[in-house]
Amino acid sequence: MNTQLWLRRIGAAGAVLVLAGCVARHGASSSASSAASAAPAAPAAPTCTPAAPGQSLAGVWQSNTRPPGVSGQYTALVTLSADGTMSFTTQLKVGKRVRPGLRETGCWKLADGVLTLHTTRSNGELVDAADPIYQNRYRVVKADGARLTLRELREGGQVITARRMPAGYRLPD
Repeated sequence: MNTQLWLRRIGAAGAVLVLAGCVARHGASSSASSAASAAPAAPAAPTCTPAAPGQSLAGVWQSNTRPPGVSGQYTALVTLSADGTMSFTTQLKVGKRVRPGLRETGCWKLADGVLTLHTTRSNGELVDAADPIYQNRYRVVKADGARLTLRELREGGQVITARRMPAGYRLPD
């Protein structure tokens, strides 16, 4: 009987030591998480610069492409506003199914024949402005009142031809 009592006490003492170790470890992780929360905030989103007066790229542009390695038609609708803001909506149609795509907003600028789209929000969520995936650059090949031809500035970048759509046009759901 004394042996059973002795084993229970040792077991209880061991359990207390394990719990004490967990509490100490939890305290260290919570102080580490409070230190992480005190880290500097993410950089501020870029401020959009209004387009030059009479900028011919301001408007709503729709493109339909078949990117290499993608089985379906990729549709993009880009709205370039005169105030320098942009919205970018995509859809992928495979067969008769339309898959939901991205809804991005941010800023755009045209400098030296290069159109830069800088995303600040993707599907409503703030993005890391320093991440290069949220900055897309295109060489303007041709721009007139009805058509816009761009070449992606990346290795293997494709040529994209977009047509001007009426103001307020949206992709079908």
